[in-house]
Amino acid sequence: MVVKRYHARDMQQAMDTVIKELGSDAVILNSRKVRKKGLKNLFRKPIMEVMVAYDPADVPAVRKLTSSSSADAADRGQITKPAAQDRGQITKPAAQENGQITKPAAQENGQITKPAAQENGQMERLDKRIDSIDVMLSDFFEKLSYAKRDIKSDYPEEVQKLLQKMIDNQVGEEPAHLLAKQAEQILRRRPDSNAAEIMEHLILEQLGKPEPIMHKKYSQQVILTLGPTGVGKTTTIVKLAADFSVKQKKKVGIINTDTYRIGAQEQLQKYADILDVPIQVIYWADELEAALENMSDRDVIFVDTAGKHPGDEQHKEDVIKMARILKPEDTLLCISASTGFASIKEVVDTYGFLDKYRLLVTKLDETKYRGSILNISWYTGKPLAYVTTGQSVPDDIEIVDVDAVAQQILCG
Repeated sequence: MVVKRYHARDMQQAMDTVIKELGSDAVILNSRKVRKKGLKNLFRKPIMEVMVAYDPADVPAVRKLTSSSSADAADRGQITKPAAQDRGQITKPAAQENGQITKPAAQENGQITKPAAQENGQMERLDKRIDSIDVMLSDFFEKLSYAKRDIKSDYPEEVQKLLQKMIDNQVGEEPAHLLAKQAEQILRRRPDSNAAEIMEHLILEQLGKPEPIMHKKYSQQVILTLGPTGVGKTTTIVKLAADFSVKQKKKVGIINTDTYRIGAQEQLQKYADILDVPIQVIYWADELEAALENMSDRDVIFVDTAGKHPGDEQHKEDVIKMARILKPEDTLLCISASTGFASIKEVVDTYGFLDKYRLLVTKLDETKYRGSILNISWYTGKPLAYVTTGQSVPDDIEIVDVDAVAQQILCG
């Protein structure tokens, strides 16, 4: 294994670079925010440092051939730079001066006037801009939907300000107004009370006391993890496995049923090897009983599942069958902290057939807002357990600090 360090503007850019250079089999060992050395960088925004482990043999061959791709393209008669320009031919639109877009004269003759690599680069930048605009618009319309009734509401001034802070921190319109109405009613009965203290108390009541997984001595616990695609279940399982194995000194095993996602098995296997934790891959639900038998000496068994899109009926049937065989002691539903309220409802409704589960909020480091935690708690009515705050294993997972969440929602 080879370890390599990357620096990027943010985690997304770092991940894009890692996947582009090393492929999807690379394993993130650690990530943190760092500041460049030097006085001139003292007041600049920190950058993301990511440490990655990879096997050179697993690096996609296309990366290794990059240096010779230009020569190969020339041998095949492909143009990788504007050769037409070297011959004095037209490579710019004739009507560019008056702002109109026309076809280059050379293009009409069937000649290539722009490098293919340059076109691909422009398309990639355009795709990123479109994605960025889409996220911005989604965030804008969601905020607009939350705030559309706020301006005309008749709450007392101090409650109105607290309501706006909740809205600004992405608390959904329904729970935000419900809390505001409750605070207003309390203030009417107790006009000398502090509105902020009342609202914080109401938020803490809603969030409830966190309920992390507690191992029962002399018993085996099976923990089933569920959640949509891309929520980070696999990395979360590794963090929990490391916590129970290294910190709590429990005998841990992992059953992986996620055979759909590219690189998921290899990523989980590498982490399991580092932690010295046995792992078994399951392709069919009928194999679960044998897997449990093979891990009969384990104190805690974590079961990783495939992430599916909301509304997948086959996934629902698979989960029901798995639960019937596994009889899990605990079930964790993973939802990303950056998920909008409408999407939270969709995810929760997808797993509405579950009677009992705990909430695990992932990717808290990818958003400055904490309203989604309140949204998830309010809509599900289920207890909170953990939040994940980064990619580091096993450090970046912790029991939900509800006091901090309430303060951040009201203070921003």
